[in-house]
Amino acid sequence: MQELLYTILELERWNLNSTCDFCSNLENRDNKTICQIRTRNKLTEKLVANNCACEICKEKFENDELPKCSECCRLQNKSRIFNGKFVCRCVEHKERTKEKELSILPYEKKQATFYEWQINNLREEKNQLTEKVETHLEALEVAENWHKKQKQGLIDRIKTLETEVERLQKQTPQELIKEINELKIQLQKLQQRNGQLIAQVEVKEPKRWSWLKVIKN
Repeated sequence: MQELLYTILELERWNLNSTCDFCSNLENRDNKTICQIRTRNKLTEKLVANNCACEICKEKFENDELPKCSECCRLQNKSRIFNGKFVCRCVEHKERTKEKELSILPYEKKQATFYEWQINNLREEKNQLTEKVETHLEALEVAENWHKKQKQGLIDRIKTLETEVERLQKQTPQELIKEINELKIQLQKLQQRNGQLIAQVEVKEPKRWSWLKVIKN
C-alpha cells in the first residue's frame, strides 16, 4: 500500500466559492470550504488528490476521522459516490496500488513538495508543543488547587485558634484553673479506661488458644 502525505493548505483563489468535498450534496453556505487537503505519494511525490474541506471536516481530518480508501488511502469524498457506493479513483482507473513504486530521483524533486513536508513537520511540532503546554498547565492547575486547599485549611485553623484565644481571655483565673482540673480528671479517666481494656485483652488471650494445649497433650 502506498504511503501518502496529507497537507492542509489555504484555499486557492479558484476554490474560494466551492463547497466541501466530504460532506456537501448541494451548493450551500452550511459547509463552505475553508481549506484544501492536498494528498501526495510520499515516494514519487505525485499529486493523487486535492480536496476542499469545511471547518467541521477539517477538524475530522485532524482527528483522523475522515474515511479513507482501503486500497490507496485516499480520503473518501462525495464526488466519488455512485448509486450510494464509494468508488475510489484507484478502482476506476485500475491503479496497481500494491506494486512497489520507484522513488523519485533527487533532481526530480519538486519545490512544492518540499514546502508541503515543511508545513507538515511544523504542524506536528506545533501539536507536540501544544500537548506539552496543556500537560504543564494541568499540572499547574493541580498544584494551585492543592495550595488553595492548604491555605484554606490554615485560615480555618487560625480562625479556630483565635476564637479559642478570645474565649480563654474572657475567663477569670479561677475559671481557667477549674477547666484545667476538669481536663486532668477526664485524662485520668481515659487512662484508667485504657488500662482496663488492655487487662481484659490479656486475660482473654490465653483462653482463646487453650484448645491448642488440649490437642498437643
